[in-house]
Amino acid sequence: ATHPRVADDVMASMKRQRREDGSHGGDGPSPEDLRELRDVIIHCDGSVNVLGGLSKDVARDVPVLCEEATTFVMECVNELPVKTPVYATLVGLINAEAPEFGESVVSTTTDALNEALKAEDLSARVRARILTRFLVMLSAVGVVKSDEAIGLLENMLLHALAEAKGGKKGWQPRADWIAYVALAAVPWGGEFYSKSEYVNQFENVLDLADEYAKKRTANPDSATTIIKSADGNEIDWFMEMHARLSAARTNQQWNILSIPAIAEPFVDALAKTSNAHALPMIEITTIAYANHAEASAHYPGRSILRILDSNFTEGTGNPDAWGPLERFVAEEYIVDTIWAFEPGYRRAAVIPATEQLA
Repeated sequence: ATHPRVADDVMASMKRQRREDGSHGGDGPSPEDLRELRDVIIHCDGSVNVLGGLSKDVARDVPVLCEEATTFVMECVNELPVKTPVYATLVGLINAEAPEFGESVVSTTTDALNEALKAEDLSARVRARILTRFLVMLSAVGVVKSDEAIGLLENMLLHALAEAKGGKKGWQPRADWIAYVALAAVPWGGEFYSKSEYVNQFENVLDLADEYAKKRTANPDSATTIIKSADGNEIDWFMEMHARLSAARTNQQWNILSIPAIAEPFVDALAKTSNAHALPMIEITTIAYANHAEASAHYPGRSILRILDSNFTEGTGNPDAWGPLERFVAEEYIVDTIWAFEPGYRRAAVIPATEQLA
């Protein structure tokens, strides 16, 4: 990540170029201004100094930078998904001062999510999961109304349930995927929702997950298992995920150590904001398939990696032990990173995979 002093120097340079009245002149920000802003956003390390300074600069310049800054943030959300909490916090801080920026980010995110939910290719499937995660995090920082973010997860699970009850040929792979998109976002919002006024609505999400898990057919798929189990007994990927969510619910272990918490100096400011935005309509369509095999070709199950020793990811029963979702989140990070190096993705990426590691 960029050293905070480097980021401070870039922001100082942008301030010197700004006119005394706070504008960038009649022509708006220069190409150099925009290159510098994009670089700082890409390399934002989540530190208090960088987030605080960057958010104040962007908030002040939203009238002339809103579209470009939204584009830069969304590039990072899509291509640097392990830093989702960092960019959600950045958007939350800017939104607290300039709500039009938060509205722009929410609109852009939901438009992209609508497109991803209609497509069937790998890139769209990954982006749908990442964008849903981002919307959940935006609700935790006062950018999206929490009840509507939880409502999105409910609607996804209700759609999966409707597909299960309809029982058409080949229904399960896509229904599993829709449910996975919703449930994979829960670790990023569980701690916040479980302590909020919307806890009952959050509990309903988990109830719907339980109901869907009972409707579907367990189907261990060797193609989704990267490394075989030691005893040869393979498990269904969805049921493994559901079991971890159920354990977190039972034990109330929603605090995920591998998901960065909002920096303490920003917690109060974000909690007090009244600039939360409604979610535009997000449509979840039904796609018909001739059979299970055809559907599975478009929506294969989530990979079970087994490349992390359980001693590093599983709780030991102690109060301070890692909870049941730590391994799931670690695997999500690994899947996100592997996707960043996928050949087709590298060709289309705006931020090269090698730069993402900087």
